[in-house]
Amino acid sequence: MQNQDLPRGMNDKPGLIPRQVMPENLETPINNILSWITPTEMYYARNHLPYPTIQMQSWALGLGGEVEKPFSFTYEDLKKMPSVSKFVTTECSGNKRAFMEPPVPGEQWRIGAVGNVKWTGVPLTYLLDQAKLKGSAVELIFTGSDSGIRPDMDTPVNYERSLSLDRTLLAECILGLKMNGEPIPHKHGFPLRLIVPGWYGMAHVKWVTRITASSIPFKGPFQAIDYVYITNEGDYHDAVPVTEMKVNSIITWPSKGEKVHLGQHTVRGLAWAGKGTINKVEVSLDNGMTWNSAQLTSSEHEQYTWTLWEYLWDITAPGHYSLLARAFDSYGNVQPKAAPWNAKGYGNNSIHQIKLMVPQILH
Repeated sequence: MQNQDLPRGMNDKPGLIPRQVMPENLETPINNILSWITPTEMYYARNHLPYPTIQMQSWALGLGGEVEKPFSFTYEDLKKMPSVSKFVTTECSGNKRAFMEPPVPGEQWRIGAVGNVKWTGVPLTYLLDQAKLKGSAVELIFTGSDSGIRPDMDTPVNYERSLSLDRTLLAECILGLKMNGEPIPHKHGFPLRLIVPGWYGMAHVKWVTRITASSIPFKGPFQAIDYVYITNEGDYHDAVPVTEMKVNSIITWPSKGEKVHLGQHTVRGLAWAGKGTINKVEVSLDNGMTWNSAQLTSSEHEQYTWTLWEYLWDITAPGHYSLLARAFDSYGNVQPKAAPWNAKGYGNNSIHQIKLMVPQILH
C-alpha cells in the first residue's frame, strides 16, 4: 500500500510537477483536479525522447507495408475525413512507481500520471479499409516523429509501437487531431496522436507520421525492452507485454499532512479501469479491517473513463487514521493490497493509503 506525498503549490492552481527535465516528464497535480475532464494544460506529459520539430508544410501521414493501396495523407486530408470523439482515461504504466517496494529505477511517478480528456479524430479502421490490408499482415507499427539516442543504444531511434490485427481492438482506436475540442498541443502529439482506449499510455504514440502493416512481429526497443513485466532486470525469458490498464483508484482528498479535525468531511477520489467500467469503490478508515461503500459521483460514467467518487466521513474521535480506497470493475477485478512487484515498476495498482492524525480539540 502507498502513502501519498505530493508537493503542493503556493496557490490554488499549482503547475505540473517535474519528474525529469530532459526529456521532459511532467506529473499532474491530481489533488487539485476536481473536474471529470482534465484541463489540457494540466494533463501529464510522458516522453522518452526530445520533442520533435514538425514542419507542417511537408508533414504527411504515410500508410504502407503489407497493404494493397499505400497512401499518404496531409493534415488537411485527415481533417476532411469522418471523425469521432471519445472520452478516454490514459494512465502511464509507471504511475505509482514511486511506491514500489523494494524501489525500482525509472521516473518516480506518484499518483498523477493519469488524466481523462476528450479526443477527436479519424477512426483507425477508416484508413485501414481504404488501404486494404494484405493477408500477410500481422501487426501495425506506429512511428512517431520523436527520435533520439537511448542509453542502451548507439544510434538514433524513433519512438515506435505496434498493435496486433485484433479487429475489436483496432475498432476502438482513433488517430487524434483534437484534444478537448482544440488542435492537440505540440507537447501532447500535434499534429496526430494514436489513441488506444483501455491501454496504458505507452501505446498512445504521439506525433504519428507513419503506419506500417508488417508481416512479422515488431521487436523495437520501446516494445521488446521497455514496457514488459519482468522479475529480474535484463532477464526477458518470461517477459509479459504491458497492455491494458488495471483497475485502479486514488484518494485525492485528504492528502498526506492535511489538517483534518473532528466533524464531517467528504473524502474524494478517482477510479478507473481498462476495458471495463468502475462499478464500486470502497473506503476503509481502519487500515483495511472494515470497508464502506463510497458514492460514484460522475454523471458521465462511460467505458474507458475514470469516475469520481466520494465518501462522507464523520470523525467522532481524535487519533491516527489510515485511509484506504479500493475499486472494483465490471469484470470482477479488484485492486490488490500490493501489486505484483516487477523490475521496471509497471502496472502498480496497489490500494492507495493516506495516513492522518486527527488532533484532540482543546477548549
